[in-house]
Amino acid sequence: MKNKKGYWERKSLFGKISDLIFVIFIIALLFPQGRMAIGGFVNNIKAKLSTPAKLSHEISLAPEDYNWVLTNEKGEQVNLQDYKGKVLFVNLWATWCPPCVGEMPEIQKLYDIFKNDDNVRFFMISNENTTKTSHFKQQNGYTFPIYTARTNPPAAFATRSIPTTFVISKSGKIVIKKTGAANWGGKKMQEMIRDFGR
Repeated sequence: MKNKKGYWERKSLFGKISDLIFVIFIIALLFPQGRMAIGGFVNNIKAKLSTPAKLSHEISLAPEDYNWVLTNEKGEQVNLQDYKGKVLFVNLWATWCPPCVGEMPEIQKLYDIFKNDDNVRFFMISNENTTKTSHFKQQNGYTFPIYTARTNPPAAFATRSIPTTFVISKSGKIVIKKTGAANWGGKKMQEMIRDFGR
């Protein structure tokens, strides 16, 4: 009578490793932090594959569309209308949103390139409290500015989904509106931001 090998003994090294990864994946899904980490990782890969495109029909903003009161991380009140005439990168997000978390590294890349450009401003806007968003920012090593919305967004920025990102040109037009994670740090996006500032 032949000696029968057990399931684990019959497995190749690759099979054992893939089974182990699968078990870890399932266990991670049982915990909120694990689900967030996995969701963020998957959405980071998706973000790298999705390049934002310029709108075929740009949306002109009326003066009232800039009237949006926000609070910065120091608790100071700012208004989007104070930045009219600059290229504005406006991202609506939340710490609990895997696609939002997934695209953050790409946004950080773009911010690193334009952070010293006075003609480009970044507005990472969340409805969560500053303590939570600041902790998230610090924990992940991000340096872009985070704002909390103090008033409802103007109609031009209303959305039912996050993340939603708007890029407004210097001339006051929404030139990009993208829902979902995207590759904001790529060279194509860098060139578009420069063009929108002309």
